[in-house]
Amino acid sequence: MSLKWLEARRFRNLTHISVDLDPGLNLLFGENGSGKTSLLESSYFLSTSRSFRDNAFDPVIQRGAEDCLLRGKVQVGGVEHHIGIGRNRGGIRQIRVNNEATKRTSELARLLPTLVLGPHSVDLLLGSPTLRRRFLNWGLFHVKPGQVGADSSVPDGMSSDFSVKWAQANRCLRQRNLLLRKYGAKAGRLNLAELETWSERLAVYANQIDLQRSHYVDLYRPVFAEVVKRLAGIEEVSFDYSRGWSKDADLLEIYLSEADIDQKRGFTQKGFQRADVRIMVAGQPAGKVCSRGELKSLVWAMILAQGALAREPSRTEGGRGTLYLVDDLASELDAEHRRRVCEFLVETGQQVLLTGVEEKPLLAACNNQYGRLFHVKHGEVQVQEH
Repeated sequence: MSLKWLEARRFRNLTHISVDLDPGLNLLFGENGSGKTSLLESSYFLSTSRSFRDNAFDPVIQRGAEDCLLRGKVQVGGVEHHIGIGRNRGGIRQIRVNNEATKRTSELARLLPTLVLGPHSVDLLLGSPTLRRRFLNWGLFHVKPGQVGADSSVPDGMSSDFSVKWAQANRCLRQRNLLLRKYGAKAGRLNLAELETWSERLAVYANQIDLQRSHYVDLYRPVFAEVVKRLAGIEEVSFDYSRGWSKDADLLEIYLSEADIDQKRGFTQKGFQRADVRIMVAGQPAGKVCSRGELKSLVWAMILAQGALAREPSRTEGGRGTLYLVDDLASELDAEHRRRVCEFLVETGQQVLLTGVEEKPLLAACNNQYGRLFHVKHGEVQVQEH
């Protein structure tokens, strides 16, 4: 899989760019504020319909403009796919895949799996558990449906596709929380029969999500250990998964026995939505025993290991691989770690967009082994000759 061509209109400081990309390593250099990160962000937005820098939509639309438009050509095997997304300040979004309108951003994500490494990546370790759940879910979304955790334990009529299961679980969680809030101020009037119905459904889906997450973690752990040893040089590292409720407890029993507590708080306290992962080094939380530099190396290894697992043909839909967006490499890692990361990325054979302020450190990091070199200046992109 590779993004062959990218067009961005009125996106951040990119008034209009049209870029033909190499299927391998693409280097982008230029001064701060020139548009390098905006170009990476536009690629990510084309894949996910959201920014990796900002939760709000308006900031990505160029100042003075009413909308933005992104288009791309994605090569998957021998087939070329045309994708596009537009969004206006009113929040109205238009998505097209192969000239057909769709409302599902998942169609973009499946065609263009994307991972970001940059200044904010360390938040994956130090930030909210939401980020780590999103990390797990990315891996599960991009495995072949039925490949992870799909077996005879899936109830009749229930899909083994993680994205379907995820949507169903969240629907049940919303309905249960609505009931809890509705009767939160009316103690004793909670409709127990209705609550039990939604609790039963939620418990089924939560257990299935936990099963798939557990299987995914089992697949991921040895890949992560290998990558972190190579890139960070840290041993005795473990990747621990917590499912969001006691390991030996029955989730439905928890929902029924703790309904009064959930009612008082107005939300479901335990379940798949409370899952988390921890990185341990020599038996201690990484955030407590590692330096800032070591934490960065660990996080980059986490993300690169996820991409490495996703590119295996037996694990993904045709082994289509991942687009890596690497922002400001020189400011994040020292020269030796930059070299290791670039060597690893080149060996994967995956497509990479990698930015830096200066040209020479980028070339040195990849030992001049790259596909295309771009100079970004004032929101414009120019190809540089080898």
